[in-house]
Amino acid sequence: MYLLGGVTSSIAAVEDAARKAGTSPADQTQQSRAQVKATIQNIREGLDKLEIDFRATPELQPYYIKLAGVAAGAATAEEKASASQFDAAGRQLLNVVNRLTDVLLLMRTTE
Repeated sequence: MYLLGGVTSSIAAVEDAARKAGTSPADQTQQSRAQVKATIQNIREGLDKLEIDFRATPELQPYYIKLAGVAAGAATAEEKASASQFDAAGRQLLNVVNRLTDVLLLMRTTE
């Protein structure tokens, strides 16, 4: 997550400098943007699978209610990244991480 923030800050700085200079962003910036988008997509796909696993596993079903929606949060981050709103996408992913942490804490306290 923190690396994502650094990458998106670098992308924004390069794009801002290019705009000020009247040039287009470098190919490297475009590749970095594509990589960030792909990473967020992979996160969303993993969270989709996690939700399915929690819903389908009897031992995990009690925690599903707290977990439900994290994939949708990641999908929102994915949409924001696709719209080049990388800062907003990162903030959305932090919300997802906080929800996941809450689920883990709940699971630990009910052992």
